[in-house]
Amino acid sequence: MPASGPARDLLGELERGQIEPLYCLYGRERFLLGRALEALRAAVLEPQARDFNHDVLDARTSSASAILVAARTLPMMARRRLVTVRGIDEMRAEALEELLPYLAQPAPETVLVLVAGDKVDARLKFFAALKKRGALCAFDPPRDRELYGFVRAEAHARGGSIEEPAARLLAEIVGPDLGALAQALEKLVLYVGSGGRISEDDVATCVAETRARSIFDLCRAVGHGEKARALRLLRRMLEDRESPLGLLAMLTRHFRQVALARELGERRASKADIASTLGINPYFVDGLLAQARRFSPPALARAFDQLYQADRALKSSKLDDGIILEQLVSALAPGG
Repeated sequence: MPASGPARDLLGELERGQIEPLYCLYGRERFLLGRALEALRAAVLEPQARDFNHDVLDARTSSASAILVAARTLPMMARRRLVTVRGIDEMRAEALEELLPYLAQPAPETVLVLVAGDKVDARLKFFAALKKRGALCAFDPPRDRELYGFVRAEAHARGGSIEEPAARLLAEIVGPDLGALAQALEKLVLYVGSGGRISEDDVATCVAETRARSIFDLCRAVGHGEKARALRLLRRMLEDRESPLGLLAMLTRHFRQVALARELGERRASKADIASTLGINPYFVDGLLAQARRFSPPALARAFDQLYQADRALKSSKLDDGIILEQLVSALAPGG
Protein backbone atom coordinates (compact mmCIF):
# COMPACT_ATOMS: atom_id res chain seq x y z
CA MET A 1 0.00 0.00 0.00
CA PRO A 2 1.53 3.38 -0.96
CA ALA A 3 2.07 6.21 1.46
CA SER A 4 -0.54 8.96 1.58
CA GLY A 5 -0.43 12.65 2.33
CA PRO A 6 2.10 15.40 1.52
CA ALA A 7 5.15 13.09 1.48
CA ARG A 8 3.80 10.89 -1.29
CA ASP A 9 5.73 10.97 -4.56
CA LEU A 10 2.83 10.30 -6.93
CA LEU A 11 4.69 11.32 -10.09
CA GLY A 12 7.57 9.04 -9.16
CA GLU A 13 5.18 6.14 -8.61
CA LEU A 14 3.59 6.65 -12.01
CA GLU A 15 6.98 6.85 -13.73
CA ARG A 16 7.83 3.48 -12.16
CA GLY A 17 4.57 2.02 -13.44
CA GLN A 18 2.91 1.87 -10.02
CA ILE A 19 -0.76 2.61 -10.71
CA GLU A 20 -3.36 2.22 -7.96
CA PRO A 21 -7.13 1.81 -8.53
CA LEU A 22 -8.00 4.72 -6.20
CA TYR A 23 -6.69 8.25 -5.69
CA CYS A 24 -8.08 11.28 -3.90
CA LEU A 25 -6.22 14.47 -4.82
CA TYR A 26 -6.67 17.63 -2.77
CA GLY A 27 -4.79 20.67 -1.48
CA ARG A 28 -4.11 24.35 -2.08
CA GLU A 29 -1.32 23.83 -4.61
CA ARG A 30 -3.48 23.41 -7.70
CA PHE A 31 -0.56 23.55 -10.14
CA LEU A 32 0.96 20.34 -8.77
CA LEU A 33 -2.48 18.78 -8.49
CA GLY A 34 -3.14 19.57 -12.15
CA ARG A 35 0.23 18.11 -13.12
CA ALA A 36 -0.66 14.92 -11.21
CA LEU A 37 -3.94 14.66 -13.12
CA GLU A 38 -2.08 15.00 -16.41
CA ALA A 39 0.38 12.33 -15.34
CA LEU A 40 -2.46 9.99 -14.38
CA ARG A 41 -4.13 10.50 -17.76
CA ALA A 42 -0.87 9.76 -19.54
CA ALA A 43 -0.15 6.68 -17.45
CA VAL A 44 -3.63 5.14 -17.52
CA LEU A 45 -5.07 5.95 -20.93
CA GLU A 46 -3.85 4.38 -24.15
CA PRO A 47 -3.75 7.01 -26.95
CA GLN A 48 -5.73 5.01 -29.51
CA ALA A 49 -8.66 4.47 -27.11
CA ARG A 50 -8.39 7.56 -24.92
CA ASP A 51 -11.77 9.05 -25.88
CA PHE A 52 -13.64 5.82 -25.09
CA ASN A 53 -12.12 5.25 -21.66
CA HIS A 54 -12.18 8.53 -19.78
CA ASP A 55 -15.24 9.81 -17.91
CA VAL A 56 -15.22 13.14 -16.08
CA LEU A 57 -18.02 13.63 -13.53
CA ASP A 58 -18.97 16.43 -11.17
CA ALA A 59 -19.87 15.16 -7.70
CA ARG A 60 -22.12 18.17 -7.14
CA THR A 61 -24.43 17.12 -9.94
CA SER A 62 -23.77 13.38 -10.23
CA SER A 63 -25.34 10.74 -7.97
CA ALA A 64 -23.36 8.05 -6.19
CA SER A 65 -24.95 5.46 -8.45
CA ALA A 66 -23.76 7.34 -11.57
CA ILE A 67 -20.20 7.36 -10.20
CA LEU A 68 -20.41 3.63 -9.44
CA VAL A 69 -21.73 2.81 -12.92
CA ALA A 70 -18.85 4.75 -14.51
CA ALA A 71 -16.29 3.11 -12.22
CA ARG A 72 -17.58 -0.42 -12.92
CA THR A 73 -17.82 -0.02 -16.69
CA LEU A 74 -15.30 -2.17 -18.50
CA PRO A 75 -12.68 -0.49 -20.69
CA MET A 76 -13.07 -0.53 -24.47
CA MET A 77 -10.11 -1.78 -26.52
CA ALA A 78 -7.69 -1.04 -23.64
CA ARG A 79 -6.43 -2.47 -20.35
CA ARG A 80 -7.75 0.32 -18.13
CA ARG A 81 -10.17 3.20 -18.01
CA LEU A 82 -9.99 6.43 -16.03
CA VAL A 83 -12.86 8.01 -14.11
CA THR A 84 -12.27 11.49 -12.72
CA VAL A 85 -14.77 12.87 -10.21
CA ARG A 86 -14.40 16.56 -9.34
CA GLY A 87 -15.77 18.24 -6.22
CA ILE A 88 -15.95 15.04 -4.17
CA ASP A 89 -15.65 17.05 -0.94
CA GLU A 90 -18.93 18.82 -1.78
CA MET A 91 -20.94 15.62 -2.01
CA ARG A 92 -23.40 14.90 0.82
CA ALA A 93 -22.14 12.54 3.53
CA GLU A 94 -25.05 10.15 2.87
CA ALA A 95 -24.14 9.90 -0.81
CA LEU A 96 -20.47 9.37 0.03
CA GLU A 97 -21.38 6.45 2.24
CA GLU A 98 -22.98 4.77 -0.77
CA LEU A 99 -19.50 4.67 -2.29
CA LEU A 100 -17.89 2.95 0.72
CA PRO A 101 -18.37 -0.63 -0.58
CA TYR A 102 -16.52 0.34 -3.78
CA LEU A 103 -13.53 1.58 -1.78
CA ALA A 104 -13.27 -1.82 -0.16
CA GLN A 105 -13.31 -3.61 -3.53
CA PRO A 106 -12.51 -1.26 -6.45
CA ALA A 107 -12.77 -2.47 -10.04
CA PRO A 108 -9.28 -3.60 -11.11
CA GLU A 109 -9.80 -2.28 -14.67
CA THR A 110 -10.63 1.27 -13.51
CA VAL A 111 -8.54 4.04 -11.98
CA LEU A 112 -10.94 6.21 -9.99
CA VAL A 113 -9.54 9.69 -9.28
CA LEU A 114 -11.47 11.82 -6.81
CA VAL A 115 -10.59 15.53 -6.80
CA ALA A 116 -11.37 17.69 -3.78
CA GLY A 117 -10.69 21.30 -2.79
CA ASP A 118 -8.14 22.60 -0.31
CA LYS A 119 -9.06 20.13 2.44
CA VAL A 120 -10.98 16.91 3.09
CA ASP A 121 -12.90 16.16 6.27
CA ALA A 122 -11.05 13.15 7.70
CA ARG A 123 -13.84 12.71 10.28
CA LEU A 124 -16.19 11.42 7.56
CA LYS A 125 -16.16 7.65 7.11
CA PHE A 126 -15.54 8.02 3.39
CA PHE A 127 -12.33 10.01 3.69
CA ALA A 128 -11.19 7.94 6.68
CA ALA A 129 -11.53 4.85 4.47
CA LEU A 130 -9.55 6.54 1.69
CA LYS A 131 -6.81 7.41 4.16
CA LYS A 132 -6.71 3.82 5.40
CA ARG A 133 -6.23 2.61 1.83
CA GLY A 134 -3.40 5.12 1.30
CA ALA A 135 -5.38 6.87 -1.42
CA LEU A 136 -5.14 10.45 -0.11
CA CYS A 137 -2.68 12.65 -1.97
CA ALA A 138 -2.23 16.16 -0.55
CA PHE A 139 -0.80 19.01 -2.63
CA ASP A 140 0.13 21.85 -0.30
CA PRO A 141 2.20 24.96 -1.09
CA PRO A 142 5.90 24.23 -0.69
CA ARG A 143 7.96 25.68 2.13
CA ASP A 144 10.37 28.47 1.21
CA ARG A 145 13.38 26.14 1.15
CA GLU A 146 11.49 23.75 -1.16
CA LEU A 147 10.86 26.48 -3.74
CA TYR A 148 14.52 26.54 -4.76
CA GLY A 149 14.51 22.81 -5.47
CA PHE A 150 11.36 23.23 -7.56
CA VAL A 151 12.95 26.10 -9.51
CA ARG A 152 16.12 24.12 -10.23
CA ALA A 153 14.17 21.01 -11.26
CA GLU A 154 11.89 23.01 -13.56
CA ALA A 155 14.84 24.75 -15.21
CA HIS A 156 16.54 21.37 -15.79
CA ALA A 157 13.32 19.87 -17.19
CA ARG A 158 13.23 22.69 -19.75
CA GLY A 159 16.80 22.11 -20.89
CA GLY A 160 18.51 24.81 -18.84
CA SER A 161 20.06 25.42 -15.43
CA ILE A 162 19.91 28.22 -12.91
CA GLU A 163 22.43 29.65 -10.47
CA GLU A 164 21.53 29.45 -6.77
CA PRO A 165 21.24 33.25 -6.25
CA ALA A 166 19.06 33.46 -9.35
CA ALA A 167 16.82 30.65 -8.09
CA ARG A 168 16.39 32.46 -4.78
CA LEU A 169 15.67 35.80 -6.45
CA LEU A 170 13.12 34.23 -8.79
CA ALA A 171 11.34 32.51 -5.90
CA GLU A 172 11.28 35.77 -3.95
CA ILE A 173 9.98 37.84 -6.88
CA VAL A 174 7.27 35.44 -8.00
CA GLY A 175 6.43 33.91 -4.61
CA PRO A 176 5.07 30.41 -3.94
CA ASP A 177 2.78 30.31 -7.00
CA LEU A 178 4.28 27.26 -8.74
CA GLY A 179 2.33 27.85 -11.95
CA ALA A 180 3.73 31.37 -12.22
CA LEU A 181 7.22 30.07 -11.38
CA ALA A 182 6.99 27.44 -14.13
CA GLN A 183 5.89 30.09 -16.67
CA ALA A 184 8.73 32.39 -15.60
CA LEU A 185 11.27 29.58 -16.01
CA GLU A 186 9.97 28.72 -19.46
CA LYS A 187 10.47 32.36 -20.42
CA LEU A 188 13.96 32.46 -18.87
CA VAL A 189 15.15 29.30 -20.64
CA LEU A 190 14.02 30.79 -23.95
CA TYR A 191 15.80 34.03 -23.02
CA VAL A 192 19.20 32.42 -22.28
CA GLY A 193 18.86 29.69 -24.91
CA SER A 194 18.74 25.93 -24.57
CA GLY A 195 21.54 24.69 -22.35
CA GLY A 196 22.19 28.18 -20.99
CA ARG A 197 22.65 29.02 -17.32
CA ILE A 198 20.21 31.54 -15.84
CA SER A 199 21.86 34.27 -13.77
CA GLU A 200 20.51 36.71 -11.18
CA ASP A 201 20.67 39.52 -13.75
CA ASP A 202 18.68 37.40 -16.23
CA VAL A 203 15.93 37.05 -13.62
CA ALA A 204 15.92 40.77 -12.83
CA THR A 205 15.84 41.69 -16.52
CA CYS A 206 13.51 39.08 -17.94
CA VAL A 207 11.01 38.25 -15.21
CA ALA A 208 10.57 41.74 -13.90
CA GLU A 209 10.47 43.48 -17.27
CA THR A 210 6.69 44.00 -17.28
CA ARG A 211 6.92 45.89 -14.00
CA ALA A 212 10.55 46.99 -14.17
CA ARG A 213 9.68 50.66 -14.49
CA SER A 214 7.60 50.70 -11.30
CA ILE A 215 10.20 48.71 -9.36
CA PHE A 216 13.00 50.93 -10.70
CA ASP A 217 11.05 54.05 -9.69
CA LEU A 218 10.37 52.63 -6.22
CA CYS A 219 14.04 51.75 -5.65
CA ARG A 220 15.18 55.13 -6.93
CA ALA A 221 12.70 57.01 -4.73
CA VAL A 222 13.87 55.06 -1.68
CA GLY A 223 17.52 55.57 -2.60
CA HIS A 224 17.04 59.33 -2.96
CA GLY A 225 15.09 59.57 0.31
CA GLU A 226 11.81 60.56 -1.38
CA LYS A 227 9.59 58.95 1.26
CA ALA A 228 6.20 60.31 0.17
CA ARG A 229 6.74 59.30 -3.46
CA ALA A 230 8.16 55.89 -2.47
CA LEU A 231 5.10 55.18 -0.30
CA ARG A 232 2.74 56.17 -3.12
CA LEU A 233 4.55 53.83 -5.52
CA LEU A 234 4.58 51.02 -2.96
CA ARG A 235 0.84 51.27 -2.28
CA ARG A 236 0.05 51.28 -5.99
CA MET A 237 2.18 48.20 -6.58
CA LEU A 238 0.58 46.36 -3.67
CA GLU A 239 -2.85 47.26 -5.07
CA ASP A 240 -1.67 45.68 -8.35
CA ARG A 241 -1.03 42.48 -6.33
CA GLU A 242 2.74 42.58 -6.56
CA SER A 243 4.40 39.95 -4.35
CA PRO A 244 5.51 41.56 -1.04
CA LEU A 245 8.51 39.22 -0.88
CA GLY A 246 9.29 40.05 -4.50
CA LEU A 247 9.31 43.78 -3.75
CA LEU A 248 11.53 43.18 -0.73
CA ALA A 249 13.91 41.11 -2.87
CA MET A 250 14.27 43.92 -5.41
CA LEU A 251 14.82 46.53 -2.68
CA THR A 252 17.48 44.30 -1.12
CA ARG A 253 19.16 43.81 -4.49
CA HIS A 254 19.08 47.58 -5.07
CA PHE A 255 20.78 48.29 -1.74
CA ARG A 256 23.46 45.71 -2.55
CA GLN A 257 24.13 47.70 -5.73
CA VAL A 258 24.17 50.97 -3.77
CA ALA A 259 26.70 49.53 -1.30
CA LEU A 260 28.91 48.19 -4.09
CA ALA A 261 28.65 51.47 -6.01
CA ARG A 262 29.79 53.33 -2.90
CA GLU A 263 32.76 51.00 -2.47
CA LEU A 264 33.76 51.29 -6.14
CA GLY A 265 33.29 55.06 -6.07
CA GLU A 266 35.66 55.34 -3.11
CA ARG A 267 38.21 53.34 -5.12
CA ARG A 268 37.75 55.89 -7.95
CA ALA A 269 36.67 53.20 -10.38
CA SER A 270 35.57 54.45 -13.79
CA LYS A 271 31.89 54.62 -14.76
CA ALA A 272 32.48 51.87 -17.29
CA ASP A 273 34.02 49.60 -14.64
CA ILE A 274 31.19 50.33 -12.19
CA ALA A 275 28.58 49.61 -14.85
CA SER A 276 30.34 46.39 -15.82
CA THR A 277 30.72 45.20 -12.21
CA LEU A 278 27.11 45.96 -11.33
CA GLY A 279 25.74 44.70 -14.65
CA ILE A 280 23.85 47.92 -15.38
CA ASN A 281 23.66 50.42 -18.20
CA PRO A 282 26.36 53.14 -17.80
CA TYR A 283 23.55 55.70 -18.08
CA PHE A 284 22.38 54.77 -14.55
CA VAL A 285 25.78 54.97 -12.83
CA ASP A 286 25.56 58.68 -11.86
CA GLY A 287 22.17 58.19 -10.24
CA LEU A 288 23.37 55.16 -8.31
CA LEU A 289 26.50 56.99 -7.12
CA ALA A 290 24.32 59.91 -5.98
CA GLN A 291 22.26 57.49 -3.91
CA ALA A 292 25.40 55.83 -2.55
CA ARG A 293 26.68 59.18 -1.27
CA ARG A 294 23.54 59.50 0.87
CA PHE A 295 24.40 56.37 2.85
CA SER A 296 27.40 56.15 5.14
CA PRO A 297 28.71 52.65 5.95
CA PRO A 298 26.80 52.66 9.30
CA ALA A 299 23.63 53.79 7.48
CA LEU A 300 24.02 50.98 4.96
CA ALA A 301 24.52 48.49 7.79
CA ARG A 302 21.27 49.72 9.37
CA ALA A 303 19.50 49.48 6.02
CA PHE A 304 20.53 45.85 5.55
CA ASP A 305 19.41 45.05 9.10
CA GLN A 306 16.03 46.70 8.39
CA LEU A 307 15.70 44.67 5.19
CA TYR A 308 16.53 41.48 7.10
CA GLN A 309 14.00 42.25 9.84
CA ALA A 310 11.33 42.96 7.22
CA ASP A 311 12.08 39.62 5.55
CA ARG A 312 11.61 37.81 8.87
CA ALA A 313 8.40 39.72 9.58
CA LEU A 314 6.90 38.94 6.15
CA LYS A 315 7.59 35.24 6.69
CA SER A 316 6.50 34.94 10.31
CA SER A 317 4.61 37.98 11.61
CA LYS A 318 0.82 38.24 11.70
CA LEU A 319 1.12 41.93 10.84
CA ASP A 320 -0.26 42.93 7.42
CA ASP A 321 2.37 42.67 4.65
CA GLY A 322 1.56 46.18 3.42
CA ILE A 323 2.20 47.67 6.86
CA ILE A 324 5.52 45.84 7.15
CA LEU A 325 6.68 47.20 3.79
CA GLU A 326 5.42 50.72 4.51
CA GLN A 327 7.37 50.73 7.78
CA LEU A 328 10.45 49.50 5.92
CA VAL A 329 10.22 52.13 3.17
CA SER A 330 9.67 54.86 5.77
CA ALA A 331 12.81 53.73 7.59
CA LEU A 332 14.92 53.44 4.43
CA ALA A 333 13.74 56.77 2.97
CA PRO A 334 13.33 59.11 5.93
CA GLY A 335 13.31 62.19 3.72
CA GLY A 336 10.29 64.08 2.39
